Amino acid sequence: MPGIKKFPIGGTHLPENKDLTTDSPIKWLNAAQSVAIPLKQHLGVACKAVVSAGDEVHVGQLIGANSEGLSARIHASTSGTVTAIEKRVMIDHSATECVVIQCSNAADQQEPGIDAAVPVKGPADAVPEPDEVRKRVEEAGIVGMGGAAFPTHVKLQVKKDTPIDSIIINGAECEPYITTDDRLMQERTAELYRGLDIIRQTVGAQRGYVACEVNKPAAIKAITEEAERWPQLEAVRLDTRYPHGAEKHLIKAVLNREVPIRQLPMAVGVIVNNVQTAIAITEAVDHAIPLTRRVLTVSGSVVSQPGNFSVPVGTPLGDLVTAAGGPTEDDYRLVVGGPMTGMLTDDYGIPVTKSTSGIVLIRPGEYADRSAEVCIRCGRCVSVCPMYLQPNRITTFVRNEMIEEAEEFGVNDCILCGACSFVCPSRRPLLQWLREGKAKSASAAEERRRRNPV
Repeated sequence: MPGIKKFPIGGTHLPENKDLTTDSPIKWLNAAQSVAIPLKQHLGVACKAVVSAGDEVHVGQLIGANSEGLSARIHASTSGTVTAIEKRVMIDHSATECVVIQCSNAADQQEPGIDAAVPVKGPADAVPEPDEVRKRVEEAGIVGMGGAAFPTHVKLQVKKDTPIDSIIINGAECEPYITTDDRLMQERTAELYRGLDIIRQTVGAQRGYVACEVNKPAAIKAITEEAERWPQLEAVRLDTRYPHGAEKHLIKAVLNREVPIRQLPMAVGVIVNNVQTAIAITEAVDHAIPLTRRVLTVSGSVVSQPGNFSVPVGTPLGDLVTAAGGPTEDDYRLVVGGPMTGMLTDDYGIPVTKSTSGIVLIRPGEYADRSAEVCIRCGRCVSVCPMYLQPNRITTFVRNEMIEEAEEFGVNDCILCGACSFVCPSRRPLLQWLREGKAKSASAAEERRRRNPV
């Protein structure tokens, strides 16, 4: 295995707090009473319900689809009765149509899994033709499970003028507290590599890599040993500098290729997939299992029993808090995602989606409500920015409604990693302002398109 790799400029080292759950095996969590399964859990167009209130459904049954536009199918994550199709509030405060299922006590409530007697396929086992792989992935409703939630079957449709030579599985998982991919790399290593090889062969790439930060020694050991079985696949060790999980920085670290501004990894012959996405591809292609559950971490400084859980999509956040034993203190903050890029909420009814990596319960001081203090022009935000931007300048433009100037200084190139906010001695809410700037830029672009249609 080569030495430790890293991207060259910017970034920062964070308090990791992985020790709370890195040794906690994944626990299966059934839906306790009901689930609210959003019909939009992906980038693109929302699905339309193909079931109605009063219908009996079984786990894995198709409940949402859309034949028009970018989309990903939705399946029932539990058996039971559809009680309503109604809008629920999501973590981004949007109101999204959900299929609400009252769970039954039937024995088939659990997702059909891979029979323990059937070994995971290895390097010598055939991979279906590319069109068949894409079909099975589409039917399973698989999306990027690291957060972007881009429909995976579309990502596997490579154009002839953009050949792909390398696939990278992103196991960096650089957010504090979160150990979802860490545990999957330890527990489902063979399925991970099978998924990577399916992706590699489907898009015609020569090489594949599983990249993991060195603060996950058990995962590093597992992926290194498994790589020996796969001639065209390799395990890569990464430095722990945040944000190695950002795909452009991951590509730079692993392959020393720089993705041009406003272009995708395909521009440099690379596709990046999440650990859990690769495993879902194995389940879909080899066993026809749709994506109805996901593994996530419940952790934080005030969690009674931190752990990693496999949960049905649509499970309310409150069920996860209960499964982890509840909080140990009364005054805490609930963050969906990690403390760097996650979103604060006090709504325990928000459902888990395909891209929910975890929830973190932390003391108020760990997720400080930042105020608009005066910039002291120390330049720390500039020095840690992995995209070579000037967050202090950009946010000044955003706050003064100078969106064109913010665009010129690269607001749309920001990857929202939050490193600038983390190091700011004035505790300015830079990440919040950058999010606002990107949203305002998108609105301005839409208005320009409306006024000047092509």
